[in-house]
Amino acid sequence: MPKLIACLCSIILLSVAVLSACSGDADQPQAQPLLQAQQAQQVQETQPEQQEQQAQPAQQVQQVQQVQQEQPEPEPQAQQAATAQEQQAEQQAEQQAEQQAEQQAQPEQQQTAAAVEEEPEEEMQPDDPQSGFVWPVLPEHTITIGGERPAQLVLPSNWDPAAPRPLILLLHGYSSNSREVNAYFWFSDWVEEGGFGLILPNGTVDAINNQFWNATPECCDFVGTGVDDVGYLRGLIAEAREYANFDAVFSVGHSNGGFMSYRLACEEIDGFRGLVSLAGADFADPSLCRAPQAVSLLQIHGDKDETILYEGGQIPGAPGPDRAPTPSAVDMILRYGERAGCDLEAGEALGRIDTDTLVEGAETSVKRLLEGCADGVKVELWTIEGGSHVPFVWETQFSLEILSWLESVYVGDLARRPDARLGQTVTLTGGRTERSADLHLPAELAEPRRLVISLHGYSGDAASHDWYFGLSQLAEEHGFALITPQGTTDANGQPFWNATDGCCNFYGSEVDDAAWLTALAAEAAEVADIERVYVVGYSNGGFMAYRLACDGLPNLIAIASLAGSSFGDESRCDGAPPVSVLQIHGTADRDIPYNGTLEY
Repeated sequence: MPKLIACLCSIILLSVAVLSACSGDADQPQAQPLLQAQQAQQVQETQPEQQEQQAQPAQQVQQVQQVQQEQPEPEPQAQQAATAQEQQAEQQAEQQAEQQAEQQAQPEQQQTAAAVEEEPEEEMQPDDPQSGFVWPVLPEHTITIGGERPAQLVLPSNWDPAAPRPLILLLHGYSSNSREVNAYFWFSDWVEEGGFGLILPNGTVDAINNQFWNATPECCDFVGTGVDDVGYLRGLIAEAREYANFDAVFSVGHSNGGFMSYRLACEEIDGFRGLVSLAGADFADPSLCRAPQAVSLLQIHGDKDETILYEGGQIPGAPGPDRAPTPSAVDMILRYGERAGCDLEAGEALGRIDTDTLVEGAETSVKRLLEGCADGVKVELWTIEGGSHVPFVWETQFSLEILSWLESVYVGDLARRPDARLGQTVTLTGGRTERSADLHLPAELAEPRRLVISLHGYSGDAASHDWYFGLSQLAEEHGFALITPQGTTDANGQPFWNATDGCCNFYGSEVDDAAWLTALAAEAAEVADIERVYVVGYSNGGFMAYRLACDGLPNLIAIASLAGSSFGDESRCDGAPPVSVLQIHGTADRDIPYNGTLEY
């Protein structure tokens, strides 16, 4: 998750390139993050020129002709002759000097040429240590497929070729590429834990030098190349199945990649189960869908998107003013819901989540068609209220929420994707104005009424930790309330809990996490009738769980610690009420040794 946050420092530039391809007006963010404000301002100042060059190739030709016509008038003939004689004499002298220098330096030049051949090609888009941006590094188990048009297939390290698993195609937007879209979604970092396969393909380059997908008539083969991207992607899927048993295929795409995902849902692709479209759109004419399928759909769209309009309409600034208007976000959900046999009148709002840092709070509303849908089909719309064409997704639940949604569709159990949106989400502060945490309440609290506090490890974050433990997916099913709080950041920039003397307040912070977490539990008990409290923690979070047990957290029944530990001095816990303890530990753990670090 920290990497997901960092990638946006450079993706601002990518986002504008995507916008400029289709729109005459740039999305205007509501606020500029500190590190990106200057970059965004520079991009906005140059954007109109970029849009004009991309969207109007004919005008480019006119500009070139105009420049040629405006060249300076030729000099008079006598002056030209004198100038020519002077230039000729200068050239002869320069040639003689160069020949002598070449003879003297020939061995050195040969060595230099050899060195150049051995030197690796420089990355066009390097990491930026000053901004904190780091490009995602593909895992070791990455295979190049696709032949003359290569793509990357990322697999988990311990994959079993015979074991069934899902395959995700991640498709970039217009004028972007696979590396940039992966740095935006950061899916490659979750292949190992998620157990899925990931394909990172690239579109082709059109006549105005923009990489694109030939998806629907609306977007984005603007110059009529006719490239068969469906055939290309179908071939990649078939080749990927030579390495693993991919029994389900999903497509996730932004903008033009979203259009391409809709196109794939209209083709005969074995095992295609669903798509996620961020600011993309379906065919304007539904009859052009060659092979309509009852598949799951997640449409994510900002209602202030000025490129692919949330309410539908022609793409502003796109070549060809006669292009058909795209359907609205709601129309696409209804279209796919009808295709799956869903009851279109039984849609339900499921709460709100946070996907855009430029919009305060949990700005994204979630609506789902819940009744009558074909088995395993899930049709859902996330509306980013105030969101633009490219949401600013760092420090949000964006990518993990999408992966959780895909997982719930794959396993075929819709109840497995509840988090608190099926019930209620309440923001707690624990009496601190500078800190807050979400209390997830299920629709019905089971008896006895229970609260679980789930704590991340050192350098971790609440969202990633919840993805790892999956407690939010179980809260609704088992009827317990859940708090997933976030630690503070130490002098080394790492999130931590001030837990025990062993871990992990390495820089002497005075933060009182025990008091804050105790206050959160008390505040939760005011919102709901909580009778029992449980604490679950990983590593530093496990240390914090032991700290709360030793401090006597009210109503604490049990703690579960994965790779954590307690105080070195056991007398520190004298007088604490008894609690049940589940300690989970690997015998080969080198960070928090199984046998401990104390000498007996």
